[in-house]
Amino acid sequence: MSDRRRLPSSSLTPGDLSGLKILVVDDHSNTVRLIGDVLRAAGVGEVHTASDGLKAREVLYHRQPDLIFTDARMPFMDGMELTRSIRRAAVIPDPRVPNPEVPIVMVTSERSAGHVHRARLAGVNEFVIKPFTPAALLSRIQLVLTKPRPFIVSEVYVGPCRRRRLELNYSGPMRRGEDPVEVADSGGRAEARDTIRVELDAMRRMISAVDRPTLQMIHRVMQHTVFRARQVRDKAVEWAAVALVEYVDAVGLPELCDIKIIEGHFTTIANLLGTEDLDALAAA
Repeated sequence: MSDRRRLPSSSLTPGDLSGLKILVVDDHSNTVRLIGDVLRAAGVGEVHTASDGLKAREVLYHRQPDLIFTDARMPFMDGMELTRSIRRAAVIPDPRVPNPEVPIVMVTSERSAGHVHRARLAGVNEFVIKPFTPAALLSRIQLVLTKPRPFIVSEVYVGPCRRRRLELNYSGPMRRGEDPVEVADSGGRAEARDTIRVELDAMRRMISAVDRPTLQMIHRVMQHTVFRARQVRDKAVEWAAVALVEYVDAVGLPELCDIKIIEGHFTTIANLLGTEDLDALAAA
């Protein structure tokens, strides 16, 4: 494994990602832009895009990416067939597929067991379920590069080994009022703040013009920020994130949002992330 793939176990930094080349494949331009903005804000060195599987194969040949994010449903060649064509090159060499083992993360709104099963048989490494957050994208990068599965080539299956089950820590919104608030040590708090900081940087790049997908993304990211801050008892960050969620809820429409208000909340959260742990006076 090369040095550029040795990512830290707890969080990702721009320095860790600067050597990576990532290909984003999706026929929806808004999704491509959102994923690209997140990856660039996180520090990914090269982000390449394609609107379908056929064009992705051209990029694959010329750019040789370290990782692929692909949509499931696309015209001409969908994400399933793109994955199969890449994995097939491990059996029948294809000069246009330089690395049949390249990690592939499927970005999909499909949640059925049948869809997941078909994607895994095609050779997909991991999944990101729409609607996604920056943390979901970055966690999959960290997972496939720091904990790679052995690559299997057999008569019935080609792709990452399925015998080892890996679970990511849940990072979604709190589902019930009785969900426990976990007490975290300074290391856990630092990790949560690192994640919030990366997402905040991504959001800053995206709000030059607030459209509906961007507003939805801001809303989801702030909901996750509330959850993480609550887990580590980072009250000030939680309150600031809640305030922005309430503002977006109250306004509702992108054209009614004041970018300066959103930027003001982001600046406040960024300042809070720079204070010492549990320094109530500085946070106030």
